[in-house]
Amino acid sequence: MIRRSNTVVPSIVALAATALLSLPALAAKAPPAPRVVENPVLRVEVTGKGRPMIFVPGLTCGGDVWRDAVAHYAPTAQCHVVTLGGFGGKARFEGPFLDSVRDSLLAYVRVQKLDHPVIVGHSLGGVVAMELAIAAPDAIGPLVIVDALPFLGGAGDSTATEESARKAMAPMRDMIRGQTQEAYAAFQKQAPWLKSMVAPGPNYDRVVQWASTSDHASVADAMYDIGTRDLRPGVAGIRTPMLVIGTWYGMKDFSTRAAVEATFRRQYAGAPHWTLAMADTARHFVMLDTPDWTWARIDAFLAGDAAKTAAR
Repeated sequence: MIRRSNTVVPSIVALAATALLSLPALAAKAPPAPRVVENPVLRVEVTGKGRPMIFVPGLTCGGDVWRDAVAHYAPTAQCHVVTLGGFGGKARFEGPFLDSVRDSLLAYVRVQKLDHPVIVGHSLGGVVAMELAIAAPDAIGPLVIVDALPFLGGAGDSTATEESARKAMAPMRDMIRGQTQEAYAAFQKQAPWLKSMVAPGPNYDRVVQWASTSDHASVADAMYDIGTRDLRPGVAGIRTPMLVIGTWYGMKDFSTRAAVEATFRRQYAGAPHWTLAMADTARHFVMLDTPDWTWARIDAFLAGDAAKTAAR
């Protein structure tokens, strides 16, 4: 005959009680909700303490694209994660896109009293980072430019000018602006170029979702601005060190690693203090495809050249 122990039930009760008593302690250890600062042009979520780092997303993306970056950097840095108007569920704003974003972010840096923040920008965000450093060279810290060029309109044509780029880009801008939001969303969901920007899987699904739910007029205006503005003369005045992270793998059917790297080196040639790190297998969303590789390059940069410059 099997005997039941009278200690079993009390033990279970004790364990349950211990677990229940532990719940408040576990809840207390949960990370605090981000502090949010918002105006019509941008929304900023602030988490962590330490050196200020501003993360600016690319075209159609909200701040959620930097989710893994915040997990990596928030323990030692104060992360300011930006969502721009028209993207990531934020309503669009009226006015020139790139100029409004630059001026709003510079005002944010001043009001928040951020001391030479590190600016990490992907794609469109990389262009914004350069704009900030050109406009306020004494206020902006090191730049991490993730797969962006000073003159996107000259990526495939070294003889291109702002005027020729405007002529080339205007029809696409007008086409996208003329679409309904529904037609634009359907267009993005089947867009073949998105497959070249991020590896297949959940991250690809996220990128498609971000692209299809962005405001179509904001996408058109932002795309036109970054495609027609030539910052190559301006990068010569950037005093802070820059890490440029480049990718080529998504374009392997049309170009080579050597050709893409040559474009980066040609466009950044005027910058006084910059280094290039080329990813071997990651696509345009390098921080989603190979996050560990990306953080390792940024960590080394911030601990090396950027740290030495900040100490001067």
